[in-house]
Amino acid sequence: MADDTIDLLTNYLLLEPDGTTALLPGGGDFWSQLMSGRPTDAGIRQLMGSEKGRLLSALSMGADWTNWEMHPAGDEILLMLEGKATFVLELSDGMREVTLSAGRLLVIPKGVWHTAKVREPSRLLAITAGSGTRHRPT
Repeated sequence: MADDTIDLLTNYLLLEPDGTTALLPGGGDFWSQLMSGRPTDAGIRQLMGSEKGRLLSALSMGADWTNWEMHPAGDEILLMLEGKATFVLELSDGMREVTLSAGRLLVIPKGVWHTAKVREPSRLLAITAGSGTRHRPT
C-alpha cells in the first residue's frame, strides 16, 4: 500500500470551507507565485480564488525571519510544536512581543504585520488565510 501521508514541512494543505482539501507545493516558490498574482501552479490558483479557504502548513525555524508578513483575508493561528520563538506584532498602538513555547498557541489578527525572532530551533504549525498575503523586509 502506498504512503498517503502528507509532509507539511514540504507541502501545504488548502482547507476549503466546504470541507474538501487540496495539496499544494510548499516552499519559497509557493509564496513568490502567490504574491505575483499570476501563479502557474493550479493549486495556488485555487487558493487565490478561495477567499474563505485556509492554508495548513508547518515550518522549521532555525533563524529570525528576514521579513514581515501580513494576511488581509483573516486571522492566522500559530501553534508551536517544539522550540521557542518571539513573535513581534505591529499593532495600531505600538509593537507587541509574544513568546511561544511548545504547546502554546497565538492568534494573529487579520491585517496585522508580524515577524519572528527564533529563541531556539523550532517547529511551528500554522493555519493561515493565505489569499492576499503580503511581505516586506525587516
